[in-house]
Amino acid sequence: MSTKERPSKGPAVRFDPRVMPEVDPAIASLYNMSEAPPPGARRYKHFQSQRRQKIKKVELTAGKLVMDRPVPQPVLDRAKFKDAEEFTHMSYTAVTADPNYFIDENYTLRPAKLGRQTELFIVLTMYNEDEILFNRTFMAVMKNIAHLCTRTNSRTWGPNAWEKVVVCIVADGMTKVNKRVLAVLGALGVYQEGIMAEKVGDDNVHAHVFEYTVQSGLDTNMQFHGHEQRMPPVQVLFCLKVKNAKKINSHRWFFNAFAPVLQPNICVLIDVGTKPTGTSIYHLWKSFDHDERVAGACGEIAADLGKGCRNVFMNPLVAAQNFEYKISNILDKPLESVFGYITVLPGAFSAYRYKALQDTSPTEGPLYEYFKGELMHTD
Repeated sequence: MSTKERPSKGPAVRFDPRVMPEVDPAIASLYNMSEAPPPGARRYKHFQSQRRQKIKKVELTAGKLVMDRPVPQPVLDRAKFKDAEEFTHMSYTAVTADPNYFIDENYTLRPAKLGRQTELFIVLTMYNEDEILFNRTFMAVMKNIAHLCTRTNSRTWGPNAWEKVVVCIVADGMTKVNKRVLAVLGALGVYQEGIMAEKVGDDNVHAHVFEYTVQSGLDTNMQFHGHEQRMPPVQVLFCLKVKNAKKINSHRWFFNAFAPVLQPNICVLIDVGTKPTGTSIYHLWKSFDHDERVAGACGEIAADLGKGCRNVFMNPLVAAQNFEYKISNILDKPLESVFGYITVLPGAFSAYRYKALQDTSPTEGPLYEYFKGELMHTD
């Protein structure tokens, strides 16, 4: 099968999720920022305007279902910024393509249309976790982005650091996602009920993509935290997959569909339920910034022991998990790092240099090898 051909819909042909198609150069040029003027230059706004017009034209001629919907008034009442469409309107896209063909079939994302360069692309994968676990993870990520905005002496970060970070939330199946999590996302302005389409023309929808720049988050006590608590805006991409297709398929949406559009520098993988500390994402990113040879890194993962470590003494499962994490962090990872190669990075909290993940050919490379697992665990 040629990599340029889209696989047949007939039952005799089995689609190989590992093989990425060759992207049309005319389409790829719309996402190429290498020819862009510097952000402060006089011609930069004109470049952005032309870029938006081209991408909009591709969407309309391709017949894609893309809608910009105003967010509810309570969301705007909590917002600090109300002067741009990314703050007043949520973008919805019904994706009928496989993630490998997302960019090849002319789909795009809001940060690309705004001409922003993504330094950090963070994915939060979830299955059926409840709203408490989701809020714990999302608020922790927001606090990390707030810390990046305080790095005034950094070459990369500063007051507008949030424009260089995109948070991608991937839910593994419409029937599996927790409805209270959808309610939380709706309260933040990222999700709206009743606008999702099952089909676009004769094509079935594979995923519903919502985009919005949120300005507040909810903690585990369901209390809003916004600009009053010095929370910055956060560019959020919410991908609600129609079918449950396992976590590795969620990563394929992240790496093969969204990342080629945004072209990030560093990709961070976090599971919903993991709570990064206030500066952990910054220190994870710094390991790549210090040494350009670093392709992957991970932080220390620890069990939540509760106040006074009471969970260790009262729950043997927590104690066993804590022991396993400590052995891995103290013995396994440092020893492997001495030899310059870590065999496994924890999917719950790890990061990769996106450039280092690129396949060297359609049938050879890190992502191609990784997505072999999807063929083993799905139909």
